[in-house]
Amino acid sequence: MMSKSDANNVKILLVEDDKALAITISNLLRVKGYDVTHAGDGAAGIQKAFALLPDLILCDISMNEISGYDVFNVLKESSATAMIPFVFLTAKSDLKDIRFGMQLGADDYIVKPFEYDELLTSIATRLNKAEAHRKANEEKFIALSMISPYGIYIYQEDRFIESNPSLSSTLGYGRQELLSMGFDDLIYEEDKPAAIEKISRCQRGFEKEIHISFRVKQKDGKVLNMELFGIEGLKVKGRSSLIGMMTTSKPEIHETSGLEKLSISEIEEFEKAVDLIAGKRSYVSTELINKLISVFRDNEAVKDKPAEDIINFSERELEVLGFVCKGLSTKEIADKMFISSRTVEKHRANLMTKTDAKNIIEVIIYAVKHKLIDI
Repeated sequence: MMSKSDANNVKILLVEDDKALAITISNLLRVKGYDVTHAGDGAAGIQKAFALLPDLILCDISMNEISGYDVFNVLKESSATAMIPFVFLTAKSDLKDIRFGMQLGADDYIVKPFEYDELLTSIATRLNKAEAHRKANEEKFIALSMISPYGIYIYQEDRFIESNPSLSSTLGYGRQELLSMGFDDLIYEEDKPAAIEKISRCQRGFEKEIHISFRVKQKDGKVLNMELFGIEGLKVKGRSSLIGMMTTSKPEIHETSGLEKLSISEIEEFEKAVDLIAGKRSYVSTELINKLISVFRDNEAVKDKPAEDIINFSERELEVLGFVCKGLSTKEIADKMFISSRTVEKHRANLMTKTDAKNIIEVIIYAVKHKLIDI
């Protein structure tokens, strides 16, 4: 079992609609050193999971409107939350229910009433397994990046925490030198404000992915034109990170909707490395979106903002928003609108940026609150 010192800084999200039980569990876990956040229903649980990115989720199954199964399915369809250990809490003791929960992919299933030692043991076991899995995936990612001909990096806050030999060779800095540096140290002064702002937005989750160009200063003082690709919100060593690739580029700063300038093999190599850490990225199903829409549309606690505070969206963005809320995939939206998938992704990114949303669920909730869609 984890010691209190081991539990420090471990964030647990408890999704439980029984207030008395939630208080009891929260107090127990806090005594053991865990940082506990409580959500009283499935909708709040989904929102808090995306906002907090906890280390583990305890979730009741039988809740009104959005069940624990729904919460699980939504979170497992996002790269930001897919790898978080998930433990069901339920009064359902039927073998069929337990089997169903485990078939979904839950990490454990605890039947109420339970002994608190049983709960603590399950939490410690799942956290230890998740940590071992994370370390193994990081090692695979690093091993793959070491043989890649493209410059690959992992970036946290304002520093590189990992780089491969190709990036060191391109920039002229040794690995240890790069690990003491950040983009602020590399990017050419005139290009720095725009580039750092875009990188920062991606790090904070306002952009799903980033593709920009800028000039960098090599160690020997020469200026090199570079392109940067990155994926946001992935947890490495327990912290949100920007993971990506840097290649030589054209001189001007620009931004595109994705990785379209790379070859298919280059994209596959990069995504293979990223998926080792983040898991597959997908979108929320139609059924779950409809449940979310129903909950937030009918929730009396949701208040409309004044009209002057509502964001102005383009017609194309609203059209994409409508299709997103109907559960269509990027390809399906592209086919219906007769545009490319990359253009759809750009509109999705714009929707997230304008609403300050960290994920598409928050965009849907915003749309429902402000009656931007007619469903």
